[in-house]
Amino acid sequence: MDTAAMKQAVEAYTRLHSARDLDSLVDLFAEDAVAYDPVDADPHVGKAAIREFFSGTHQMADEFKLELTGPVRAVADFAAFPMTVTTKIGEMSMQLDIIDVFTFNDAGKVVEMKAYWSMDDARFG
Repeated sequence: MDTAAMKQAVEAYTRLHSARDLDSLVDLFAEDAVAYDPVDADPHVGKAAIREFFSGTHQMADEFKLELTGPVRAVADFAAFPMTVTTKIGEMSMQLDIIDVFTFNDAGKVVEMKAYWSMDDARFG
């Protein structure tokens, strides 16, 4: 997979997640994909489990926005990228800086996602 295609997939991920377009978001992932979010949590294995995880995230927050905060670094089958998630639940807002690493298969689908973050770094407003 070329670096431009990986960068486009990452940009689609942040855009689709923010738009709560669950079908298109999950379509970025392979059927047997594994998502660690956060990286030290039990993994979400398979497209159905990833869909359930993202759906729960969307249902929990009144507002949800992912924003790239630096360039996507893409090499071989990997893309790493910094982003900030901003959520609002009622009157509470939270920002969290995250670094995600995607591994892609030859078909251009994400086969592994690792999200590096901790609630220790959350900022509440």
